[in-house]
Amino acid sequence: MASVMPLALLLLVLLVTQTNGSRRVLLPSTDDDSGGGSPSSNACPSILSGHNKGNKLPVIHRLSPCSPLGGGIPKHGKAALHEILDHDGLRMRYIYEIQASGVAAAAPAPSAMPPSGVSIPATQNVISSLPGVFSYTVLAGYGTPAQQLPLYFDVSGMSNLRCKPCFSSGSGAGAAQCDRAFDPSVSSSFRTVPCESPDCRETSCSSGSSCTFTFYNSTFVFGHGTVVTDTLTLSPSATFEDFSVGCMQLDNMFSDGAAAGNIDLSRSRHSLTTRVLLSSPPGTAAFSYCLPADTDTHGFLSIAPALADYSGNAGVKYVPLVTNPRGPNFYFVDLVAIAINGTDLPVPSATFRGNGTMIDSQSAFTYLNPPIYTALRDEFRRAMEKYQLVPAFSDLDTCYNFTGFNYIELPDITLKFGNGETMELDDRQFMYFFREHLDDGFPFGCLAFAATQDPSFAWNLLGSQVQRTKEIVYDVHGSKVAFVPSRCGLR
Repeated sequence: MASVMPLALLLLVLLVTQTNGSRRVLLPSTDDDSGGGSPSSNACPSILSGHNKGNKLPVIHRLSPCSPLGGGIPKHGKAALHEILDHDGLRMRYIYEIQASGVAAAAPAPSAMPPSGVSIPATQNVISSLPGVFSYTVLAGYGTPAQQLPLYFDVSGMSNLRCKPCFSSGSGAGAAQCDRAFDPSVSSSFRTVPCESPDCRETSCSSGSSCTFTFYNSTFVFGHGTVVTDTLTLSPSATFEDFSVGCMQLDNMFSDGAAAGNIDLSRSRHSLTTRVLLSSPPGTAAFSYCLPADTDTHGFLSIAPALADYSGNAGVKYVPLVTNPRGPNFYFVDLVAIAINGTDLPVPSATFRGNGTMIDSQSAFTYLNPPIYTALRDEFRRAMEKYQLVPAFSDLDTCYNFTGFNYIELPDITLKFGNGETMELDDRQFMYFFREHLDDGFPFGCLAFAATQDPSFAWNLLGSQVQRTKEIVYDVHGSKVAFVPSRCGLR
C-alpha cells in the first residue's frame, strides 16, 4: 500500500506562485529525509516534560519521535495512507452513532449560538462508545500529587482515564499499557461521584452507590467505568479541582490502546472548556490549538488564551459558531459555499447549512455531503485536466500521477461563511501528497476531500488537514472561532 512522503520535506521543497487564478507548485525529485522537520534530540526532553510557557501544552502526533506513547524512544513513524483512511473510517462511524442516538426524528437545522456565548448542553454526556482513533497527545497531571499522563484531546463529551488496577493479562502490551494509568490509591484528592449527585444521571445507578456507566460500541461491551473527581493540573498556574473523569479499568480503552485517556474540550457540562468558561474573565477564549503538520513536527494546545493576543494579527478570520441539536457538544461553523478559482460551486447555501459543518481535529480529511462533494470534485477535475487521473485510493477518488512534471498548477479553493468571511486554502490544506513507489519516485497527489458514504450521515466535517497552518481559536463566549495564520510551533 502507499507510503507517505514526509510532509515536512515536501513543504521545504514546494515553491508556490500564482498563475492565472491557480498556484504553481514545484514538486520534489527525491524522497530524502535530509533537512526535514524532525524534532531535535534536545527538543524531546522539553516536550516530554509536559507544560510549556504557562497554559500552552505541546501537542504531539502519536507517531512522533517525541511521542510520550513510545516512552520518548525515537521511532520516526509514518502513517500510511491506508492507515489514515482506516482511522478516519473509525472516526466517522463514531460520529454517525452520535448522530443516530441524538435525535430519532428529523432535527432542526443548526442555529446561531447566543451572543453571550456560554451554552452548556443539559445532558450529562458521559462517553459511552469508543470514539475511534485519536492522533494528537498532550501531557497533563491528574491527582494529588499530580501523576503525569499522556492524554488525547477531543470533543467527545466526557474526559476518561485508564485507572488502576487494570484488567490486563499481566504481561506484554497489556501490562505496559497498565503502567500508563492513573492510580487512585496514591491521590489524596480522589473522590467517587455518588449516585445521588446531580453530576450523575445514569439510569442504572442505584441509591447509595457510586456513579457507574458502560463503555461500548455497536458490536460489544468493553467494560464499565465510574465517574470520579480529582485535580487536573495543566501547569503550576492552571489547576482545576474536582475535575470529573470516567475512570476505566481497561487495557483496550482506545482503539490503539496507547494513551492513558482523553481530555474533553467539548461544550458538555463536565468538559475542560466549561470549567474554563465559568472561571475565566471576559476577553478569554476557551482554548486554541495548532495541529502538527506531520509526525515530525509539534504544535500546541493553549488553555484560556487572551483574545487581545490576536487582535493585531493580520489575516485573522472570525467565523460564527452555530449550535446543532443532534450534536450539542460539538463545534459547528456556518459554512455556506465553496469556490474554485473564484467561482462558487453550484450548490445552494441551504444545502451547506441544512445539517451543519463540524470542526473535527481527529479525522484527517474533510468529508462533505455527496451533492457538495460531487460539485467540488467535478470542478476540481476540470481545473486539473492536463494531469493523469489515477484510480481512487479508497475514499479519495480524485488522485493524480505527477510523473514527469517538475511543477504542477493547482486551482484556488476558498471556503465561504455566513458572515461574509472567506478563507483561501493553501495546497497543504487541500492536497495530500505521497509516493506510491518509493524506488521509482512517482509523486502522487489526492484532493484531501471525500464524500460521506452513508446517505444518513448528515454533517460535513472539516478535518485536521484543512486546519493545518492555522491556529484555531475557540471563542465560545463570543460565539465564534478564529482561524489565525501561524507557524504552529511552540512560541
